[in-house]
Amino acid sequence: MERTGGLREAQRRLTRERLVDAAVDLFSQRGFRAVTIEQIAAAAGANRATFYLHFRNKEDVANAIGDRLVPNIQANFAALDALVDPTKDAVRAWLAAGMADQTEERRNLLAVATEANVADPDLADDYLRFINLFIDSMPRYLARFPDAERPAARMRLLMQMVQLERLSYVVIVQRASMPLDPLLDAMAESWWRLLRGG
Repeated sequence: MERTGGLREAQRRLTRERLVDAAVDLFSQRGFRAVTIEQIAAAAGANRATFYLHFRNKEDVANAIGDRLVPNIQANFAALDALVDPTKDAVRAWLAAGMADQTEERRNLLAVATEANVADPDLADDYLRFINLFIDSMPRYLARFPDAERPAARMRLLMQMVQLERLSYVVIVQRASMPLDPLLDAMAESWWRLLRGG
């Protein structure tokens, strides 16, 4: 009996992943707004009823796409948090590595997640939930502040992360034709000041 339950759960996870993969492809090609639930289900080899077994709506799918980005981004911010006494050069190297370490899959996921957030205002709270997961990846930074000052420290990190996310989108996804070195220098200065408490 347990084997059957395990196989059923594995099949369920596989179907869910196929639906998310289909949504990523369709959202990348047509945009978040234009794609219907029926199209996602059909592209995944499923039907509308199967879609609703896994997701309530397209917003749920957009969150599942965001979930795929989370581990990599958390690891990236954890690496920044691990810098004991960061120099501007170390922070710049961290930023440059993050900008360079982009697979085509990550580009597509970032593009789709961003487009979904722009298209659907109901995803704003989910966007902030993701940003707060990334903030939680920096416990050493947050621990430097007394409890009363921690909300302000979190807010500063939130603003810095949103700025970085937006610039990453322009540079990585949209591939803006702008020189990267001055941008990295400016971002490194800003992050370094934040980390130093200045």
